Amino acid sequence: MPAVPDPTPPERWTSGPAASGSPASAPAASTPAASTPAASTPAASTPAASRPARTLGRQAGDGVSVVPPEARPFQGRYAGLVSRLLANSVDFGVVTLAVASGYAAVAALRFLWNTRTFSFPAPSFGLLLLTWTGLMVVYLAAAWTVTGRSYGDHLLGLRVVGPRGRPPRAGGALVRAVFCVLFPVGLFWVAVSRDNRSAQDVVLRFSVVYDWAPRHHDAP
Repeated sequence: MPAVPDPTPPERWTSGPAASGSPASAPAASTPAASTPAASTPAASTPAASRPARTLGRQAGDGVSVVPPEARPFQGRYAGLVSRLLANSVDFGVVTLAVASGYAAVAALRFLWNTRTFSFPAPSFGLLLLTWTGLMVVYLAAAWTVTGRSYGDHLLGLRVVGPRGRPPRAGGALVRAVFCVLFPVGLFWVAVSRDNRSAQDVVLRFSVVYDWAPRHHDAP
């Protein structure tokens, strides 16, 4: 009598871990991605120190104005007569102090050279005036060429600019310095000028504006 097959599957199909691709292997339990939301931290809760440095730089650097709040309404406007007179007075004092210091230095050298026959130098008034004039011209021309303003202009927040809003070049600064020193009364034309320009500025096409920025930016 032939043997009847056992309906029970072999034990290797029902016991132990099932092999990959086995018909009896149960599908692996999986959790849908939507059922477990990924943990996320809102952007607002991120500390400032961990944000990009470029963003912090724009907030703390580019957005801060160097002009004092009280001076912002006047920034870029033409300077008035009183401000320019005060700035010129400061420059006059600076150059006068430099000439006096030079005189004191010469006197000290003469004293050290021969103390027995020492006497204070007695230059003529013409020599002193010529020295003061030359020093004032060099001082103003150099200051206007380098930064567009002298020390007096710096204290009063003024700057000399040309037709394009840039500091004058060396030649223009030198001519303006000579004109200002030899014809100082030309400054009073500011009182009747619509653009607050002196006689020198009208002829040479310069202007004096309020500018408290540390340096003038020629580039846009």
